[in-house]
Amino acid sequence: MNSIDLFAGAGGLSLGLHQAGINIVLANELEKDFANTYQANHPDTHMCVGDIAKIDFAAQIEDLGLTDNIQLVCGGPPCQGFSTVGKKDLDDPRNSLFYQFLRCVDEANPQAIIFENVSGFKTMYQGRVYHELIEQLTRRGFVTDTRILNAVDFGLAQYRKRTIIVGVRSDDLIEWPTPQYAEKSNGLFGDLPPCRTLMDAISDLPPLTVCGQADEYLCEPQNEFQELMRTGSSALTEHNCANYGARMQEILKTIPPGGSVHDLPERLRPKSYFANTYARLVPDQPSPTITRNFGTPSSSRCVHPYQSRALSTREGARLQGFPDWYEYHGSKTSKNLQIGNAVPPPLGKVLGEMIHKMLAPEASMSLVSTK
Repeated sequence: MNSIDLFAGAGGLSLGLHQAGINIVLANELEKDFANTYQANHPDTHMCVGDIAKIDFAAQIEDLGLTDNIQLVCGGPPCQGFSTVGKKDLDDPRNSLFYQFLRCVDEANPQAIIFENVSGFKTMYQGRVYHELIEQLTRRGFVTDTRILNAVDFGLAQYRKRTIIVGVRSDDLIEWPTPQYAEKSNGLFGDLPPCRTLMDAISDLPPLTVCGQADEYLCEPQNEFQELMRTGSSALTEHNCANYGARMQEILKTIPPGGSVHDLPERLRPKSYFANTYARLVPDQPSPTITRNFGTPSSSRCVHPYQSRALSTREGARLQGFPDWYEYHGSKTSKNLQIGNAVPPPLGKVLGEMIHKMLAPEASMSLVSTK
């Protein structure tokens, strides 16, 4: 089963689809650092780097010898500029990414599509964008369904909700993946294990001092998730701490367990701030949604639960479900941006299994945990 991944970023969705047995034959990404990361980890995928509007997808597919043999087109266009989509102003460049997705669908003629975006996508701009997309897909013969999925339900140690739109050229009912983990409620989980917690994901990573880094694990894997993340990795990478000034070091040392900027003495508080800045993560709960700034203490809650620092790049990657062998290219800021913006691979995997089940139900599923 062959797929095209648009707006592919660092390749989180592609990795998950690959783990579900789907070949990513063609991908597109504008940002060079992102594309370099993608290419390093998906060497068998033909990566088109640059403006999606300049890509002739029909020609690319023909060059790959895959005409009429693309089963899936997926991707999540950046939501900036969607405000005028409902006005059908096709000449507005801010809308081009939305329609470039549909142009690729037209040229690839897949059996299914996955459109991924922010949790509030369905109601964005009074629902105009969402309804325009559904209308355009329906015109192209797709039966669609929409869900907001939370990656914590599928093995991520992070609450992360995303809107997922699936379209298939079939009358079959779209069967969505069911949660594999459950949030703790009065100590009862039914038949499901409890959601993974922050420390489930990172407890095998060593402590870091200011401006420090580590290339050896603290201990053997402590659970199944850590074993999975470390499979195929020969050394610890990207586990490092920024160089904080004296004032920042004092702020970080002063934040109590589970605390935030509100727990700082007035002399250490910034003049203006959001409520969840300079906030420690809670060790026995899943992380809140991490952002591109998860390595910045003044960003939303991202301070290590025990240490006086923000999350390392490796810890952010763990919370997104990227295995430790995954390589990142660019500056530390760029790497964190790539990770924070990514579709978590575990979410991509269950979506891939869903598509595989609908289009090729006889195929067996197997987890691919190494390169």
